[in-house]
Amino acid sequence: MAATALGDLLLDLLALPSVTGEEGPIADWLEHRYAGQRLRRAGHSLVVGGSDDGRPVVLLVGHTDVVPPTDADGDPRRDGDRILGRGASDMKSGLAVAMDCFEDTGLRAGPYDLLLVAYAGEEGPHDGNELGAVLTAMPDLGRASLAVVLEPTDLCVQLGCMGALHAEVTFRGQAAHSARPWQGDNALTKAGAFLAELHERPPTDVEVDGLTYREVFTATGAWTDNARNVVPDRFTVNINYRYAPDKTTTQAEARVGQLVAGRAPMTVIDQAAAGRPRRDAGLVATFCDTVDAAVQPKQAWTDVARFSQLGVPALNYGPGLTTQAHQAGEYVPEHNLAAARVALAGFLVGEKR
Repeated sequence: MAATALGDLLLDLLALPSVTGEEGPIADWLEHRYAGQRLRRAGHSLVVGGSDDGRPVVLLVGHTDVVPPTDADGDPRRDGDRILGRGASDMKSGLAVAMDCFEDTGLRAGPYDLLLVAYAGEEGPHDGNELGAVLTAMPDLGRASLAVVLEPTDLCVQLGCMGALHAEVTFRGQAAHSARPWQGDNALTKAGAFLAELHERPPTDVEVDGLTYREVFTATGAWTDNARNVVPDRFTVNINYRYAPDKTTTQAEARVGQLVAGRAPMTVIDQAAAGRPRRDAGLVATFCDTVDAAVQPKQAWTDVARFSQLGVPALNYGPGLTTQAHQAGEYVPEHNLAAARVALAGFLVGEKR
């Protein structure tokens, strides 16, 4: 497909509002587009294709939802070589490339049995991500030989993904009138040393399969429930731990516990497992050998992790810009769509570089 036609497809996708929780219209649009083909739907998520003819199954995977737009986003449009619109980089450009490859009859007749997976809820809470429900409802997907997740990667192959844990750490004290603070125990200032320690803590490099992931602990929120003239009797800090794929969820929770070191009660409120890179596994290695792109670790969480938990080799590769994900005035260079399409098609027909 010419670059302009790919861009037109992306503009069609961007014109369909699909903020997380409101993916019904784009799911209906996709269902209509693929009417007459083998199509399975779960909620607002769809899986299209599959011939069950014995060829290795390759999943082309993209989420349909976007984060809420800002005033700087406006209507989807071209601006020179850029296509602007909420989700342009994260990740409707990847979804457009996946759709175009899936719709190419030559690629569908190639060495791999292609399935398109378009799912809802990725940008929201982990439990609301519909890919989990899709994989449960359609267990045959767990027998795929490769899942290509077209998240924004700057046209690099990004392997594995970081795990993500959120924990609330609540410092406790005793309330008092702020005019007489000596009559209480300020839970907010008790947290000061802990917050200062977090502020000064450097990232930790962890090597897995020859790739270096950077682990970080970050305070991403804090709050009290008291009036402003009251010494707070409790102060809660949200800690986000991004951990390398050499750790299990249990090990990650233990690491946060070591960090807190009993200074305050801790409650894990959200946990998403990491994904192993599997650099030498079957079609992951073939993809890396075929696509002319740098191979990097994925310094974020993606649904590669869900496939990893099922034993399905998976990787991240897409045209979107990581620096544009969730940015006001989000855009993607139109030429990135064509470059990603050429690279992905080259792998799907078995070319070698």
